[in-house]
Amino acid sequence: MTKKKINGYEPKKRNSNKRRRKSIVIISAEGKNKTEKLYLSKFSNDTYNIKFAPGNTTDPENMIKTLIEAYRDNGLNTKYGDLAYCLVDADCDSRKNDQLAGATNLANKHNIELIVSAPCFEIWYLCHFNYSTKRYKSNEDVIKELRQYIPGYQKSCDSLYKELLAKIKIAISNAKKLEKHNLEIGNRPHTVEFSPSTEVYKVIEKIISN
Repeated sequence: MTKKKINGYEPKKRNSNKRRRKSIVIISAEGKNKTEKLYLSKFSNDTYNIKFAPGNTTDPENMIKTLIEAYRDNGLNTKYGDLAYCLVDADCDSRKNDQLAGATNLANKHNIELIVSAPCFEIWYLCHFNYSTKRYKSNEDVIKELRQYIPGYQKSCDSLYKELLAKIKIAISNAKKLEKHNLEIGNRPHTVEFSPSTEVYKVIEKIISN
């Protein structure tokens, strides 16, 4: 019997006698940032295999579109426990709010979770060391502070997984506290103003929970 196409995509054939051992977590990260891929790839485990969508775009909506294509091209499906995350930096320019809103709507339509860090991914790293509601004027200011804890930090660092793993529970707790703080003072999620904050904890918590 011929398999039916789903949303115009014909699923790849699976061996019915061999169930896939691992679920796939496919992630889209901003093209200019190598650090997210180097760090997150280390979280592959017995339950999840971490993969990344191709492309070098930094526009949130185009990142979502690339992730949708990668999800379908890899024959992924939620019934196998497969997950899709799009990691975006809010930055510090309020003009990005329109892009974030468009990306959020598009992600919700396609069962993709938009993961926003404000102003940037490095807030997640800082959460491993302390809890602070300090507002930053730029991404560079965040990195400058991070270097107080990780001297010589660069976007291509490949040792952060090992360096930070012991503090992972602290980071998750601090990220949740930042989220709660922003909500309590009336900031709206997935905006430049929802800062400092990072939703990266949602990805990590999901992966390590199994």
